[in-house]
Amino acid sequence: MKLIYTFASLFLIYVGSCQAQHIYVSQINKLLKSSISQTSKKNIEVGSGEWLICNQDSAFFKNDTLILYDNRNYFYQLGKCCDFIGWTFYKKGAFLQSKLQTCNEPSSRSAYTEFYEVKVVAKQKSTYLLISKKGVPSKNFEITNISKVALANNNFSNMITVKKTK
Repeated sequence: MKLIYTFASLFLIYVGSCQAQHIYVSQINKLLKSSISQTSKKNIEVGSGEWLICNQDSAFFKNDTLILYDNRNYFYQLGKCCDFIGWTFYKKGAFLQSKLQTCNEPSSRSAYTEFYEVKVVAKQKSTYLLISKKGVPSKNFEITNISKVALANNNFSNMITVKKTK
């Protein structure tokens, strides 16, 4: 009887591990690069090709797990969030971070933005976003999921789920 439980347990572990999504560095780099939408190399258009993170009740700073969306219509159609952290990728491996709110008229964005470098790396069967500011490590995130969310009019939003690491 113990043998049957052992085999059943091993089988379930095997099936569960086969269903886990492996996230490749090239996948993430391609997604982030595709969001770069700058018309000039001399100026950075804040918000152009931006990834949004809900910051309701300071979730960006307090929560361990965050979800990045590359289509702002996601929140107009499916979400209930007013405060955001936006990551505008303006060149490969670099983004600027800004704060914005959309529920109070007029909507607003912080005039103060922070510049970061990002590196996507694979370590120990996981993929990470390593973020630094002026060469000093700032935040690290493990990428736990990539998916697409259907929106109205045959549109979609890419969704990247990350978990803060130490």
